[in-house]
Amino acid sequence: MPELIEVELYRKLAARTVGRTVSSVLLPRPQYLRKGTNLEALRMATRAQTLKRVRRIGKLLILDIGKNSVGLRFGMTGRLIVDGETAIERLLYTTPKVEADHLPFVMSFEQGGELAIVDPRRFGSVEVQPNETILGPDADKISREELGAMLQNSKTALKALLLNQRKVAGLGNLLCDEILWRAGLDPHRPSHSLEVTDIDELDAAISGTIKELTQRGGSHMGDIQDQRRQAGICPKDGTELQRSTLGGRTTWWCPEHQR
Repeated sequence: MPELIEVELYRKLAARTVGRTVSSVLLPRPQYLRKGTNLEALRMATRAQTLKRVRRIGKLLILDIGKNSVGLRFGMTGRLIVDGETAIERLLYTTPKVEADHLPFVMSFEQGGELAIVDPRRFGSVEVQPNETILGPDADKISREELGAMLQNSKTALKALLLNQRKVAGLGNLLCDEILWRAGLDPHRPSHSLEVTDIDELDAAISGTIKELTQRGGSHMGDIQDQRRQAGICPKDGTELQRSTLGGRTTWWCPEHQR
């Protein structure tokens, strides 16, 4: 995390800066720039330019500034701060403290105020003109038809496919485990093996889970979150959850009802 839900909260917070003019960009560690972007290019693209729009595709936050766009990625521990206010007080796996060396990116405005990333572990990145075309449909907007076509054309394990941002954008480890648990689908199943009814269940679980966990306050607020551990128990049937690795991520699932 952060996943789609958190980045959508960041988008809403960042929207308050629309209409402001960029006065400076501070990047203490140039390595926070994504490969292909350098600090001078970032400054030239933004200096004295007006922030016109804030968008989100999956876990990518996009600032449209002048004629350019700047993409912000938040990795595992990144949070957004605007004018000293955070959209989320804390994330899993990181400290809620905000210290000077936790700020790898700070954009200041002529009208006052700042938009900054706080990222203690610095797994996020900043990029000028991010390639939006490599991302799949946003998980919050993907249609039943798009989902079905994606699944039917892949032999990849179901969870690994859902984690692939080029296929569907916005789902991370926590959301995937919660969605598949709610849909009753084994994360190891080859994607093309899903029947029509399975795809219907998955489609409903994606939209329903995003909506409900957004209302609860984050991707970490799922029904199985507290049980994602050794000896954790499935809240549906009391079976001990199993642990495996899919798509390079630790996966928790119920062998009783996820088929």
